[in-house]
Amino acid sequence: MELDRRILLVDGPDGALQQLALDLIGRDFDLHYANDLDEAQLIALEAGDRIIAVLFSTSLDLGRVPDLASRFRVEPAALIPVGPRPDEEAVAALAAHGVRWHLFDDPPDESVRFVISGVLFDQDPFEIRYHLRVPTSIPATLEIGSKQGEATMRDIGSGGACLLGPSGGREGDRGQLRFEVDDQPIEIPVRVCWDAGEAGEAGSVCGVSFQEVDPEAGRALDRLREAVIGRHRITKSA
Repeated sequence: MELDRRILLVDGPDGALQQLALDLIGRDFDLHYANDLDEAQLIALEAGDRIIAVLFSTSLDLGRVPDLASRFRVEPAALIPVGPRPDEEAVAALAAHGVRWHLFDDPPDESVRFVISGVLFDQDPFEIRYHLRVPTSIPATLEIGSKQGEATMRDIGSGGACLLGPSGGREGDRGQLRFEVDDQPIEIPVRVCWDAGEAGEAGSVCGVSFQEVDPEAGRALDRLREAVIGRHRITKSA
């Protein structure tokens, strides 16, 4: 069964989020775009409970978050403000109303992907991943048997990572993943869960699950994840 996951993007009158809307077309969800609140409300009504996240312009009245959540038929935690960062009083109000994630100040594409995945992770009842992945660009070495390849970790979580580069393995293969976090060498035994390219192919992508993480490596991973999450999380102390 194909999941019907939809995202609503509510722009301001200036149309500042049009390019973001174009960039999001073709992702793992259907995108609805509106630059009028009444139109956005009609779209949400027609979509029923299939709207998982709502990206909305910070040019809108941020004090109306409870009203926006009600109009779009989502929880406040599904709302993502996008655009120039508002003053700290407004950010604190967002947190008080239950908004958890933000995309302030022209974020890069990996941040957009991460925050949307964070909301999907929190809100989507069909999400099967146990650990939220954070985007990274960390050099890594994957060793499987006598073969080893240099790769880049595209994202990482408590239970695994996605690697871009020659994997040298196939689904079910076991090996060692080596990388550094803040100059601390990390080595984790892994199993290849999936592979989307030919072994040794430079542009291949594969996913690995961590088989055992020692406490020291676990703390390093937690620091890495928390640092990335903290850049996009709205907290009540903000």
